[in-house]
Amino acid sequence: MAELEILGHAFSTYVRTARMACAMKGVPYTLTPVDFRSPEYRAHQPFGRMPALRHGDVSLYETLAIATYIDLAFEGPPLQPEGAAARARMLQWVSVANDYLYAAVVRICLTERFIKGFRGLPPDEARLASAVPEMEEVIGVLEAGLGTGPYFCGDRATLADAFIAPILVYFAKTPEGASILPGAPKTTAWLAAMEATPDFGEINAVPRAE
Repeated sequence: MAELEILGHAFSTYVRTARMACAMKGVPYTLTPVDFRSPEYRAHQPFGRMPALRHGDVSLYETLAIATYIDLAFEGPPLQPEGAAARARMLQWVSVANDYLYAAVVRICLTERFIKGFRGLPPDEARLASAVPEMEEVIGVLEAGLGTGPYFCGDRATLADAFIAPILVYFAKTPEGASILPGAPKTTAWLAAMEATPDFGEINAVPRAE
């Protein structure tokens, strides 16, 4: 059977989510760096975003579709809970990660603290300071959501955790994360538990600016 291939850059939040799904499922894969502006890559992902997936005749884009395929196409621990309510709750947390956590943490905090640093640019401290209430709000929602179990959907990790963890592990390395996360003990305990996922450190390593 053909090996699964993830197309994208290791630093990308959603590439790391796809890789987390593989690690949690026990699925071997190859990570292939891409020029996401190239016509060749846009043949796989017409919007030029990352990641895309190739697996034999299967070609997919959009991270939720990719992660769902990884879960359903391979043997291994299930990454989605049973039951309509539990499955819907998992998708709710994926949406929270995509719509609110990403907006506050990735688009603002990680862009200012990491992306600009890689480009030799200073962070916009005023923009960061103005976004702190939004970061605190979404971390508070995550903290409240962990009230019923060690993971976001109960007693085992699911795709919801794979979407949230790559964002928070980078956030924890920023001044904003270092200030906000200690006030969310369930979230910090959850992140520590997620760090036991196979290959977590390698997948979520922060690259050094050259």
